[in-house]
Amino acid sequence: MFGTAAATLGGEVTKKGLLSSVNPYIGMAQLGIGLMTSISGAGAERAAGRRQMGYIGEQQAMLEGAGQQVGELAGMKTELAEDIYGTGLDQAMYGTGENLYGLTKQGMGLSSKVGFAKSGQVDKQIARGQEAAVTQFGFQKQGLQDVLGQKLMDISEWKGAEQGRIQSEQARLKYEMKEAQAKSKKKFLGIF
Repeated sequence: MFGTAAATLGGEVTKKGLLSSVNPYIGMAQLGIGLMTSISGAGAERAAGRRQMGYIGEQQAMLEGAGQQVGELAGMKTELAEDIYGTGLDQAMYGTGENLYGLTKQGMGLSSKVGFAKSGQVDKQIARGQEAAVTQFGFQKQGLQDVLGQKLMDISEWKGAEQGRIQSEQARLKYEMKEAQAKSKKKFLGIF
């Protein structure tokens, strides 16, 4: 049993040896095919690296534009928040002005009906009403300023987060670009 296996193994070795001794060009052809495959593989890898570089370059350009748009959008959001604040302040001033005018007009009418002797009491009531209107305006103005401050802080945080995200993405793409450049310069055995 062992003899048969050894004979078979020896026979195959002899056949392989016989094949290579009969045609030494087969081994060289196989080596040549392997070399050509490796060389063409390196060429394909270089081409893939160049394609990656183009794609990454496009992404980097888009991120540049996105960075500029973040600044523009933050500016537009700030202007809008300030416009809303200005409109609210104008409305509060208008309402306060109407209230003060109405109180003054009402006070004049009461003074003329009550008479000169009692006009001091009417004047005190008018003064209290005017104080209340001015105080109310102060509260409205403070509330509007608080809302504006919060909006501006939100805009600033949004802008910072977007810029951070873009910078992180740019760093990642920079790394990928270096990898693609290395791939595009890959050579077979330092020759091709």
